[in-house]
Amino acid sequence: MNFIEKVFNWMVMIGLGLLVGRIITLVFRLLDIPFTTFFKDYSIISLIILIVGAIGSQMMKDNKK
Repeated sequence: MNFIEKVFNWMVMIGLGLLVGRIITLVFRLLDIPFTTFFKDYSIISLIILIVGAIGSQMMKDNKK
């Protein structure tokens, strides 16, 4: 169980990092500053990673109680 909990926590961290990247990309696009399209291209995948990680982390916390 400890390994699975760490995987979910890492998924949340990776998802949050990608979310920050998407926000930065949006700001640069609104300011017409050229920036990488990596975060725009993989936005659905990063949302899925964040949601799965958050749900998994919450379930692991509930199982501990």
